[in-house]
Amino acid sequence: MKRYIRIILWLALAVGLVGTFYRIYDDGNALIDRAEAARIAGLNEPDPAEPGQPGGGQSPPPEDEPPEEPLPEEAARLAGLDLAALRAANEDIVGWIEIPGTELSYPLVQGSDNRFYLSHNWKKEASSAGSVFLEQTNSRDLSGFHLIAYAHRMRSDAMFGTLKYYADPDFCRRHPSIYLVGRSAVRRYDIFAVHKAGVKGLVFRLDLEESGLEEEFIRDCLEASVIDTGVVPEAGAQVLTLSTCTERGYGSRWVVQGVLAARYEIPG
Repeated sequence: MKRYIRIILWLALAVGLVGTFYRIYDDGNALIDRAEAARIAGLNEPDPAEPGQPGGGQSPPPEDEPPEEPLPEEAARLAGLDLAALRAANEDIVGWIEIPGTELSYPLVQGSDNRFYLSHNWKKEASSAGSVFLEQTNSRDLSGFHLIAYAHRMRSDAMFGTLKYYADPDFCRRHPSIYLVGRSAVRRYDIFAVHKAGVKGLVFRLDLEESGLEEEFIRDCLEASVIDTGVVPEAGAQVLTLSTCTERGYGSRWVVQGVLAARYEIPG
C-alpha cells in the first residue's frame, strides 16, 4: 500500500514539475515575442525599474477629446515607434500598449473574434500566452466611448500579469497611466478605477452609448473600485478598460480602467 502511495506522490510531483516548466516556457516565449516586436518597431524599451510614460492613439480626435499637448519625453519615445513595420508582419495590429515602468509593453492586435488571440501571439503563431487584443467590436481607429483590451493573467508579469499589482494603491501611484500608440497619436489614459467586474455587468456591455448608459457606467466603476486615485472621468470622456481573469472562476474579470487625459500628435 505504501508503495502505491509513493508512486502516486511521485506522479503528482512529476505532473506539477511539468506544469511549472510549461508556465515558465510560456512566460519566456511571451517576453521573447515582445522583444521581437519592439525590435521590428524600432522601440527602445525603457528600464522596467524606471517609471516612464508610454502612449497610444490613432485618428484625428473628435471634438470632445482633450486638446493636443506637446510631447513629453516618454510620449516622444513612443511616437517614434514604427507601427507600419509591425503591420507588414500582421495587418491585425492596431497599436501598441504600455504602462511605463512595468513589463506591460506589447503590440495591440484585433481579430475578427475575441477567441483567436487568446491562443496566438502577435505573429498569429500558436501560443498559450496569447496576445494583448482589442475587443472585436471596437473601432480599429480607437474611437468611441469605451475601448476594452484583453490578455491573459500570467503567473509572471508577462501579458496582463502586471495588473494584479493595482490592488495596491502605492503601485498605482507609481504607475498612474496607460499609454496607447496609434498611427497618428499617442494617448495617455489616467487610471481611475481598479476592481473585479462581472462578465455580465456594465463593464462588458457593448451598447453603452446606444443605451445612454455612460454616466451609470462611470458611476458603477468608481463605486466598485478598490482604490481611490482621485481621478473622476468627465461626461463623454473616452474610457479604456484592461481586462484579465481573476484568481479563480469565470464569472468575473479583474479590470484596470483609465480615462483619456491627453492626446499627443505624432509629428509628420
